[in-house]
Amino acid sequence: MSGAFLRVLARHTPLRYGQAMDARLIILPLLFTLATPTLAEVYRWTDEQGNTVFGDTPPDGVDATPINVRSPSVTPGMPDAREILERPTPREAAQAREQAGDPGYTGIRIASPGNDGVVRTNLGEVNVSVQVEPEFRSDQGHQVRILLDGQTAAEGESTQLTLEGVTPGTHTLRAQILDSNDRTLTESEDSTFHLLRTTVQQPSRPGGN
Repeated sequence: MSGAFLRVLARHTPLRYGQAMDARLIILPLLFTLATPTLAEVYRWTDEQGNTVFGDTPPDGVDATPINVRSPSVTPGMPDAREILERPTPREAAQAREQAGDPGYTGIRIASPGNDGVVRTNLGEVNVSVQVEPEFRSDQGHQVRILLDGQTAAEGESTQLTLEGVTPGTHTLRAQILDSNDRTLTESEDSTFHLLRTTVQQPSRPGGN
């Protein structure tokens, strides 16, 4: 932008030796004005010697033409390397949330067996599926604990666990997420299921009473 203005001034203002200082006095304030974020209104007029002059205060009685000067564009700065290196890693951020009492989990529930559902098995095994929001973070040392009727029945680094030795009848389930220090981060509401044994009816004997 300033280079174009210099070329215009060079064509319209012959710089003789005696006028060099006057030209500098005109150009320098103009360039300073263009470099500032808030621009004053600039005018162009012709002086008594026929020279084209640019400035923000034209003399009285002179036919001055306003010049449209665009504001300089500003590009947002990129973060420097120090700021990027000082950002916490995902693991550090998770540990900071745990220390602050914020585990980051927004929801947890027993997905299977469904609440008030029926499980039929003769082996006493019950597969439990836990749904966690957001994603369960086993990489942070978190574990899932399943409580059966208020007692720990299974624990592991997975949201899919199997309970063994479950007796027939109605039972309650609750899921908990523990951190690496065995502290409870969050837990689900109780869910109920009914375990029934599968019976095989013997065929009746021919002619039997």
